[in-house]
Amino acid sequence: MSQVYKVDAQTSAADIALAVDAAISAVKAGGLAVIPTDTSYAVICDAFNNGAITKLRMAKKQNSDIALPIAAGSIETIRGVAKFSTIANDLASALWPGPLTLLTVAQDSLSWNIGQAGSALAVRVPHHEVAQAVLAGVGPTVMTGAQTMGQAAVQTVEQAQAGLSDFVDVYLDGGQLSARISTVIDATTDHVRMVRSGELSLAQIRAVLPSVIDASAS
Repeated sequence: MSQVYKVDAQTSAADIALAVDAAISAVKAGGLAVIPTDTSYAVICDAFNNGAITKLRMAKKQNSDIALPIAAGSIETIRGVAKFSTIANDLASALWPGPLTLLTVAQDSLSWNIGQAGSALAVRVPHHEVAQAVLAGVGPTVMTGAQTMGQAAVQTVEQAQAGLSDFVDVYLDGGQLSARISTVIDATTDHVRMVRSGELSLAQIRAVLPSVIDASAS
């Protein structure tokens, strides 16, 4: 049966710490957790636990051929799983933590069932204290929207529970979120493109990288 912990502005620091520990323990044990982020609620699992990844796909009613994004609590952790070009590093250094997803290339040494080594890999460091604390305690983590396939991003834990139910071991309730989406930048080549518009505007991206191409409408 799932456990729900409050982690909103009215929750004490001690209770938030207990909730974070519960989420970390669940994920390290091969389970799933739902956490608040700087955009919407996300469901997470250990990126190197194939059983957990299978469970996450079942919870979301997601096919195995759909790529899964990776999140972490720091840029340094992301560098362990993704190859960073100079351009990608500049974007990450300027805009992380934040609502930016970078498409990079996975490190050659990796073996997991979220994508082949050397293939494109979506990576992110969210700007949310609770999310960062959980991710820092777990390491590289699959992090994707806490909704089933075809549904809109969820703003509340109750919405996440309605779709994912007891597939999830721990829910962290941070109150109602905005249900915004992250901006997605393809940095796999020298011709960097914005492929999805989101919380970060094109102007904010171009303030760091003036040459970025807007491909979000194509």
